[in-house]
Amino acid sequence: MDKIECMRRFIKVAESGNFSTAADQLGVPKSAVSMSVSKLETHLRTRLFHRSTRRVTLTESGSRYLPECQRILAELDVLESQFQDDSGQLSGDIIVDMPGRLYASMVAPRLHEWFDTHPKTRIRLKGADYRIDPISERVDCVIRAGTLEDSELIAKPLGDFTVVNCVSPSYIERFGKPETLADLQDHFLVDYGFSLQSTSATFEYLKDGRNIEIAMKSLVSVATTDAYLTTCLNGLGIIQVPLHGVKAHLADGSLVSILEDFTSAPLPLSIVYPSKQHMPKRVREFIDWIGGVLNN
Repeated sequence: MDKIECMRRFIKVAESGNFSTAADQLGVPKSAVSMSVSKLETHLRTRLFHRSTRRVTLTESGSRYLPECQRILAELDVLESQFQDDSGQLSGDIIVDMPGRLYASMVAPRLHEWFDTHPKTRIRLKGADYRIDPISERVDCVIRAGTLEDSELIAKPLGDFTVVNCVSPSYIERFGKPETLADLQDHFLVDYGFSLQSTSATFEYLKDGRNIEIAMKSLVSVATTDAYLTTCLNGLGIIQVPLHGVKAHLADGSLVSILEDFTSAPLPLSIVYPSKQHMPKRVREFIDWIGGVLNN
């Protein structure tokens, strides 16, 4: 077995922290993965992992070896992609990060279209609801809603999402339906934030081109988009959410639109990536494909 394959298996073990999990992901026997790591350790004359019955962790040598392996394989991957033919037969992993609700409502239902054309590729989804650094996390591209901070990353605008204010019928039964901004003092907003620090929940709306915030009470604070929606569906507060994510709930009556004259500004959507230089062909084509999906 060549060193490159041994390095791939070493990386899988390092990422999963478990030989069995790495073997399952690679589709090979656990013994084959263990043998590959052992060969590397023999070749390097150093131990790469601390082994226990439940988990393996990197040694100091392993921690230094891992990023070098990742760099070498990434460069090899780019080199190979440059020689893939023009028939559309792309191959390899595409690591993408996007909010879970966006994936569930817009991307997953159409992902089969991508695989119909590129069956040899594999999508690896990181569904983080917080903003990650695609370089340190080794992610090919990140899809984010909202205003982006200035950075050296490349951001490709994908359009704007219409935002709606929603509550559930059970919320209306318990607290009533707010009809004016003044009514909000007697209502609750589902508080959404990345850190769950104690901050004031605010209802936002656009007036004369300016974003206005009204402080509100909240019963629940959440840090993920799934929890945000679920909390609202269970009658625990008002949410302000992109329309695409709640169309089905509005159609079946599990959510009700409120305060239609007081919606917040449209939410910009962007796809962010480190650089097009040395970008594998499969990543370039996926960025173009998903841009078309999210623009429709």
